[in-house]
Amino acid sequence: MKRLCFSIALACLLAGTLRASDDPFCGKWKLNMTKSQFTGELIKIEALGGEKYMWTVGNVSDTLTYDGTEQKPDQFGRTTSMAPDGPNSWKMVIKKDGRVISTMTHTISEDGKTQTIKGTDTKPDGTTSDFDVTWKKVSGGSGWAGTWEETDVKFTSPDVWEIAPYEGDGLTFNNPAYQHTLSMKFDGKEYEEKGPDVAPGSTSSGKRVDAQTLDVTSKVKGEVFSQTKCEVSHDGKTLTLTIHRTGQQKAQTIVYDKI
Repeated sequence: MKRLCFSIALACLLAGTLRASDDPFCGKWKLNMTKSQFTGELIKIEALGGEKYMWTVGNVSDTLTYDGTEQKPDQFGRTTSMAPDGPNSWKMVIKKDGRVISTMTHTISEDGKTQTIKGTDTKPDGTTSDFDVTWKKVSGGSGWAGTWEETDVKFTSPDVWEIAPYEGDGLTFNNPAYQHTLSMKFDGKEYEEKGPDVAPGSTSSGKRVDAQTLDVTSKVKGEVFSQTKCEVSHDGKTLTLTIHRTGQQKAQTIVYDKI
């Protein structure tokens, strides 16, 4: 899930009116896990009766039946199944176009106050990335239902993005592992992302505040998903994304180092 959320946010790496040789956004960028802050996102799980639960993250809700069956595609084009994996655990499998993109096990503590999620993302190029996530319950009873906040996020294979000039005032963004590309001009128009794991209808538009700062709006099927400020440090070695996702109280900060 998180991978999808990072893929859409990365669409904020846009172009300006500088010559390609001077544009501080051009080059290769690798995620710096130590400097980044992914925590603070809220996840609401509501019990609907029987084995049905509604999950809400930001402005996106999805109803899942915890019976091991593959659910209908959500607005991101993914299918999800949930099945028991022990007395306090559930296994989740997420697919896109029939291909498994993520498997994970959610385990709830005996006191019902903590969830731990351990899983693996499978990228389109066949490589994998393991992840460990911790949620704490901020409201609700002792079971799965309630509002949860992410307090720790770790994964083993940081994203690498290659940014190159595109048609004079634009840029092309390429993540080889995910086969994810975005070619766009920095003219305020919406441009489509492409890739096997990209949510259908994903677009981005934005403006250049100055030579090293961009303000970007990302959408999925016409609905605003996030507002992001992208800033390159004055020495050109660090790229910082401050992401405000619609419906979330706290921003996430994602930091990349130029390599």
